[in-house]
Amino acid sequence: MASHESAAAAVERPLPGNTQLVVFDMAGTTVDDLVDGQPLVVAAFRAAFSAHNGSIITFDQANAVRGYEKREALRRLLCVSSGVEHADAAEVDALFGIFKLELDKLTGCMKTEIKGTSDVFAELRKRGVKVCVGSGFPQTVVDGIVANMGWTVDGVFSSEALGAGRPDPVMVNKAMEHCGITDRRRVVKVGDTAVDIEEGRNAGVFTVAVLTGTQ
Repeated sequence: MASHESAAAAVERPLPGNTQLVVFDMAGTTVDDLVDGQPLVVAAFRAAFSAHNGSIITFDQANAVRGYEKREALRRLLCVSSGVEHADAAEVDALFGIFKLELDKLTGCMKTEIKGTSDVFAELRKRGVKVCVGSGFPQTVVDGIVANMGWTVDGVFSSEALGAGRPDPVMVNKAMEHCGITDRRRVVKVGDTAVDIEEGRNAGVFTVAVLTGTQ
C-alpha cells in the first residue's frame, strides 16, 4: 500500500518539465573558477589564513567547506586549524575581511563560464523559465562575476547579503519571491556541492547535482 501511495503522489506531482524557475549555483557549476588548478574560493581561503597568521590550510580542508556561506566556512576552518570547538567571533571577522581582499584580487580573472552555460540560460528563458544565480560570495563579488560573464538572468543573489548561508534555503526563497513563483514543485536548484543539494531539499524544490566542481 505504501508503494502504491508513493506512486500516486508521484503522478500528481508536476515534473521538471513544468518548471518555472531554475536557481543555479555559480563557482564550479556555471563559472569555471579554477585559479592555478584550485577553485577560486579555495585559493582565497588558503591565502587568507596565510596572510592572517601564517596557518597552512590544505586543499581538502578548504574544499570541504566550499559551499558554505563564507563567514561560516572561515569559522569552521579556524576551528580545524586551531584545534578548538568554538572560534573567536572577532578573529572570524578579521579573517573575513582578509578573505574579501584576497577574493577581490582573484575575482577579476573570473571571465570563463562552464561550457554551455549561456546557451542553457538562453534556452530556459526562451521557454519562459526564469533563471537566477546565487553564491555564498559577497554581493559585490557575485555582481562582478555576472558582469564579467555578460549573462542575462532574472536574479542575482548572495547568501552573505541575505544573512544566511547554505544549506539554509534563503536564496531559493528570495529567488522565488523575486520572480513571483509560489509553487515549489516547479522550481529546480542546480549545484555542484553537497550543501547546494541540501539547500534545494530544505527549500522543498527539485535538485540537480552536476559534476563540474571539485566535490
